[in-house]
Amino acid sequence: MEARGTHIICELSGCSPELLSDVDGVRTVMERAALEANAEILKVAFHRFQPQGVSGVVVIAESHLSIHTWPESGYAAVDFYTCGDHTDPWRACEFAARKLGATTMLTTEVKRGIASTNGQYTHVVHEHAGRSMVKRSA
Repeated sequence: MEARGTHIICELSGCSPELLSDVDGVRTVMERAALEANAEILKVAFHRFQPQGVSGVVVIAESHLSIHTWPESGYAAVDFYTCGDHTDPWRACEFAARKLGATTMLTTEVKRGIASTNGQYTHVVHEHAGRSMVKRSA
């Protein structure tokens, strides 16, 4: 089964509220996560909401990474979608989880763009159990 891309939907809990409120810090984490995945960054757009929260996207040649944060809950919803054999969205996901101080990570992997016999495309979903994160120094 050959897929056009891998999309990881990631729920990060127990993150640092200070980090999740810092638009420049979140942007840096997501840009570095893209590089960890061996992706080529094309464009970056981030916004800080008032009184708190950050949303942003890193557009990469291989697709995108996006994040939405709720600092008051220590929660971040993050997507890592990459195409091609030279990128690894799992590396981006695990990097971002560590850098945002997540204590748990719940993921769903979707293999997208799987050709079917009738000329249409489909996807396959793989759910992963929550994983405790070991906090490491930067």
